[in-house]
Amino acid sequence: MKLKEIIKNLRVKEISGNLNIDIQGIYHDSRKIKNNFLFVCIKGFIQDGHLFIKNAIENGAIALIVERKIKYVEDITVIRVKDSREALAIVANQYFNHPSRELKLLGITGTNGKTTITYMLRCILESAGYKTGLLGTAENIIGDNASLSKMTTMESIDLQKTLREMVDQKNQYVAMEVSSHALDLFRVDGCDFDIAIFTNISREHFEIHKNFENYINAKKKLFLRLNKSRKALKNKFAIINLDEEYGRDFIAVNQVNLMTYGIREKDADVTAANIHIELERILFTAKTPKGDLKIELKISGRYNIYNALAAIAVGIVQNIPLNKISKSLENFQGAPGRYKLLKYGQNYTVIIDFAHNYHGLGNILQNLRLFAKGRIITVFGHGGEKYHQVRETIGEVLGRFSDEIVITADNPKSENPLDIAGEIENGVKKYTSEYKIIIDRAKAINYALERANKDDIVLIAGKGPETEQIFHHQAIHHNDEEVVRKKILGK
Repeated sequence: MKLKEIIKNLRVKEISGNLNIDIQGIYHDSRKIKNNFLFVCIKGFIQDGHLFIKNAIENGAIALIVERKIKYVEDITVIRVKDSREALAIVANQYFNHPSRELKLLGITGTNGKTTITYMLRCILESAGYKTGLLGTAENIIGDNASLSKMTTMESIDLQKTLREMVDQKNQYVAMEVSSHALDLFRVDGCDFDIAIFTNISREHFEIHKNFENYINAKKKLFLRLNKSRKALKNKFAIINLDEEYGRDFIAVNQVNLMTYGIREKDADVTAANIHIELERILFTAKTPKGDLKIELKISGRYNIYNALAAIAVGIVQNIPLNKISKSLENFQGAPGRYKLLKYGQNYTVIIDFAHNYHGLGNILQNLRLFAKGRIITVFGHGGEKYHQVRETIGEVLGRFSDEIVITADNPKSENPLDIAGEIENGVKKYTSEYKIIIDRAKAINYALERANKDDIVLIAGKGPETEQIFHHQAIHHNDEEVVRKKILGK
């Protein structure tokens, strides 16, 4: 594509060089630049792309998008803009010809529940005969091909490329997790969403957003995006958890069709009645504008009823028959690393879960409290380079609802894992002295399993399906489930 076509929607400050050149690719990492590429210089949180212009040119870049004035480079076209992250999203959409306009794009935002809802949606839509892609924290699924994900919502250039691949492979729907971080950093700019779902919100991610107001405003951007569209607004829906304290804040910014869900709020459009929760399943009746349907899920937790209600609401507005919705959820096997029971013949329960914040931990621990015949032993560590003020609160949740806690590491990155553990400990010891700090996560899990007796529940939380630990930007292999299997089965 000609460079002049790629940049035609940019707000440009200054241009030097030839725009009538053919661009063979676009990227923001100089190491991945190839011949005849456009290099977009992004000032990141750790590195500044402007420092790697020479590397990009050596690798074949023939054009640059920059935020600041740079020295003249012969035969290199330079386009200066106010914000290169925003520019990356704009040129990505243009280069890949706005693929989201050819898909039904479902965006899910909220502190918790995003991953499970995307998998529920894929299950419902596939059962109704729609080829459905999935983009999220655990993995990305394009057609029949799944690959591990590196972030909740990928960078704009990768996202638009992936959406174009989904169009080419005849996907009709895409269920996509949309993080507040991505919304703030323009990653989903240009995405033409058909449905936006709000699950819940807790006081997290202040390491990025600085305060709660910024955090909630970032998430609102998904709903504001619904109003900016080439598609017919009459076919768009906002689906919002009415039980959530801030649900009405999202309703206030909505300008398309609205569908609400909830358990406590009887005014919600989709609600749950006759609820029966067991350790390994949930039974309830979903009451919808199109009639009632009996739901059986092979997972537990009241919070998963909310996840199911959100998915059911999407099925309703997409005119999927009620019997297909209920049957697909009955067959739903859960999302990777979410409430996964590991059964290796042991006389106690082991559960792997991705819960990594106080809201998610509180949900699962309070649910397990209902069924614990013995003790609840929780293994947990908080990620590095995150909002550290929540760690004491996380410790309080662990202390209140666990009988014994093993505080460990979870991707400490550049932080000292002992410092992270100490901050969690400050909360734990307010409620119990039954805890131990073991930084080596495999040893921590093994210790917890050795402590477990008949009828105890061992919850290993925070990492879910992840396959590595990150220390000072160095990744080492680690998977919680592998550690459990080796400990119990010896292989």
